[in-house]
Amino acid sequence: MSGWALLSWQSAVLVAVSAAAAVWLFRLRLRPPHVAVASLVLWRRLESRPVPLSWWDRIRRAVSLAVTVLLAVVLAAVVGRAMSSGKRSAGRVLLVMDSSLSMQARTPDGRTRWSRAVAEAKREAAASNEVLVATTADGLIEGPTSDLALVETTLDKVAPHAADRGNWPRVSGVTSVHFFTDGAFERDLDASVIVHSVHADAPNLAITAFGARPATSASASGEAYLEVSNYSGVAQPSHVTVTRGTALIFDRQLSIGAGEALRQIIPIAATGSPRLRAHVSARANALDVDDEAVAWVEAARAVRLVVVSARPDVYTALLGRDPSLTLRTLPPAAYDSEDAAADVFLFDRWLPSTAPSKPSLCVLPPTTGWLGTAGEMERAPEWQIRQDHDVLAGVDVQTIDVREVRAYDSASLFTLAASLRGAPFVAVRDRPDSRLVMLGVPIDGATLRSAVALPVLVGNAVEWLSRPRLAEPGPPGPRVLPSSTTQVTAPDGSHVRLIKTTDSVVVRLDRPGLYLVEVGGAQSVLTVNVNNPALSDLSRTTSRDRAGALAAGSIVGGAWWTSAVIVALVLATIEWWTWQRRLTV
Repeated sequence: MSGWALLSWQSAVLVAVSAAAAVWLFRLRLRPPHVAVASLVLWRRLESRPVPLSWWDRIRRAVSLAVTVLLAVVLAAVVGRAMSSGKRSAGRVLLVMDSSLSMQARTPDGRTRWSRAVAEAKREAAASNEVLVATTADGLIEGPTSDLALVETTLDKVAPHAADRGNWPRVSGVTSVHFFTDGAFERDLDASVIVHSVHADAPNLAITAFGARPATSASASGEAYLEVSNYSGVAQPSHVTVTRGTALIFDRQLSIGAGEALRQIIPIAATGSPRLRAHVSARANALDVDDEAVAWVEAARAVRLVVVSARPDVYTALLGRDPSLTLRTLPPAAYDSEDAAADVFLFDRWLPSTAPSKPSLCVLPPTTGWLGTAGEMERAPEWQIRQDHDVLAGVDVQTIDVREVRAYDSASLFTLAASLRGAPFVAVRDRPDSRLVMLGVPIDGATLRSAVALPVLVGNAVEWLSRPRLAEPGPPGPRVLPSSTTQVTAPDGSHVRLIKTTDSVVVRLDRPGLYLVEVGGAQSVLTVNVNNPALSDLSRTTSRDRAGALAAGSIVGGAWWTSAVIVALVLATIEWWTWQRRLTV
């Protein structure tokens, strides 16, 4: 679409009339003044002398006429555009803003792609009667409304925050759809969508991959993997740093060639802060959001397990050698439900009077209490797995010889493994206010202690209680979390809004960083990074061919009528200068 297509038929008539008037005025012959002279001899001699005409003399009237007509046409078009822009077009217009993070990129003139898109959207809204505003990340956010101030306020409030293409908003009853994008991601758009491209090539340096692998033993070291890519036409020096907690573990000045990627393996110790952060900087760097990446080494965070038992020796022998646990034992009388130094409680044949707020492993709980009511013991049971679960991962049921199990009646427990008669061997409860695992058998018997699967089972239970499994590391955007999620804290300390469904919780994580997720009293960390070459390569776009003339430069070059005024002034100056020197008529 070009700017001329925006002219109304009244403006076209104005242009035609102006051109005709310019031709008429140019060809209008003025009556010469009458002057009395003493003699005509001198004038007759000059008139009879032949003067050869040059090439320029033959065409200068035509050139002067063309410049005059062009000047009139340009000025009339500008006036017509101003007149037509003051009138709003009928129908509903949908303005769709591309929320991709690449829209934050700075352009050569110092602005951002997003600010250009907002400015163009406001111009389109000013020429429309009824406007709806939507983004590819949030869908419809305003309208339909004819309040131009409201539309402009809405456009000023929104910002790009999605790392991928997002969802295309579906709105019915609109007469035209305008999409403002940089073309970072390919989209399957309807043919009727008018694409406004704000793409402008820009150099960029980005972290395109970052992650960490924990140490496999106390004597071995883990590894952090870092990839930095240079999306510019020339090699440029860059500064790369990696920190672990507050300690700087990698600091290099590196030169990365044009279009090349630097890959680095960084050893990390088995002990230390679980938080890793990488940062890159360079002079030619148009996008900031991909300059930093984070990783979280969960295994570096020791779980503080408090065993509440009158006979803790069994658990000390069973769990004391696990380097991922910090073990502490207490008699039941010393139990404190608000113990700040505990991540997980293990209750052996005893339960507090009220349900604990922290995750708990309950071994052979009492016959009555808040957890449920115990029944009779079942001798030599045959047991089976009813439901696959993380607590039972890697547990070989054939190696566990259960001599007896107690029946237990609890409406809040979900049985994972039970005898054929229904007595629970392993049961779990996963609620926002309580997260626990119940074992219906004592684990201090000689038969069970010698079972290979017992340490695996107990270890799985402590792991599930203390480290809830969340979504894998990924880009900003929506995440699905367990239904027992109670709170998500963003990197800046603010709380993320939770959208609860029947069996899950959905959150939108808009910025990269580490998010603290609380699930049933336990805490875990969710990693969010950009790490997307398609987003960081600011020289590529998919909207050039689709957008046509508008995508090629209407926004980058400014409004067409502004350029037209400049052209008119230049033409008028040239015409005046050449007329003064008798070069044109």
